[in-house]
Amino acid sequence: MRIGLTYNLKEEALTGVSADNEAGEEFDNIATIEGLCEVIVSLGHEPVKLGFGLGILEKISREKIDFVFNIAEGQGSRNRESHVPSILEMAGIPYSGSDALTLGLALDKIVAKKIIRAAGVPTPAYRQVSGPSEVYLSDKGLKYPLITKPSWEGSSKGIYNSSKAYTKKELDSSLSLLFSKYPGQPILVEEYIEGREVTLGIIGNNPASVLGIMEITNRSSKEKDFFYSLQVKRRWKELVNYTVNPDIPGNLLEEIKYYSLRAFKEFGCRDLARVDFKISRENKPYLLEINPLPGLSCEYSDLVILARQCGWKYEGLISEIINQAFCRYGLKNSGIKFNPVLHGKV
Repeated sequence: MRIGLTYNLKEEALTGVSADNEAGEEFDNIATIEGLCEVIVSLGHEPVKLGFGLGILEKISREKIDFVFNIAEGQGSRNRESHVPSILEMAGIPYSGSDALTLGLALDKIVAKKIIRAAGVPTPAYRQVSGPSEVYLSDKGLKYPLITKPSWEGSSKGIYNSSKAYTKKELDSSLSLLFSKYPGQPILVEEYIEGREVTLGIIGNNPASVLGIMEITNRSSKEKDFFYSLQVKRRWKELVNYTVNPDIPGNLLEEIKYYSLRAFKEFGCRDLARVDFKISRENKPYLLEINPLPGLSCEYSDLVILARQCGWKYEGLISEIINQAFCRYGLKNSGIKFNPVLHGKV
């Protein structure tokens, strides 16, 4: 099969902008694209780099693409992650991962919170602040400390060390900064849960299953509370430890797994997702975010680090995602060459 790759590159997003610009945080580097191409070749298929934009339609037709492996984050509005899936569906091209609706719902943090709450999954209390005129109400009914987040961003964009607020003055300052950096975008003000941070990987369809659970902790500090700010994420090698199968009481662990799979189903996720939780000091879980388009860098993406520590080779993770998508479309017997020695667990 000829498998197209849709993606956005950091190198293209950051051309001509300052080094501290956040524009490319969600995007992939060339090494990730090349790594995915190598896996596709090893499975007996031919990769075709499609990139992002309206031009992919012409490329799909010209290159006679049979299937698309989609990791494109898109550009522009809160619908940006939905652009490529929508184009592919109109063109009748099968693709990996969740559809346009799921990606749009999950990217908007405020809409996602409403779905999570409606599903009975615990999540921190919050308020939406739509503009500077609503700042005076930003902490109404909430308990400090609070945290501010742009509603439509991923990869910790707009979440800084200063985003955690202990006073109204600090909260107002954080909101002012975000309204200037992300004009026109609502801000999520959320009760900050002090405690442990864990992330779960989910793979599959009907039923999906938990690939594993990983705790994220401070490398250079004994402080038990972990705050995944943009500054920390950029320096993950020196600041962060990752531990799979962390010491979590059995009942609490099962509760977290249940809530993860519940969210996966409620959002209509397909093939893969990553789900992030905080565990309070009272051992209560709070779902922070579900990401149906998690990063797949072989070096720094949380889902890949989790899978590797659970014993999966990078090739095994990617080939399993492709296999799950093939099965959804009835393409299971499409000639995929899965070698358990090359692609399976370590």
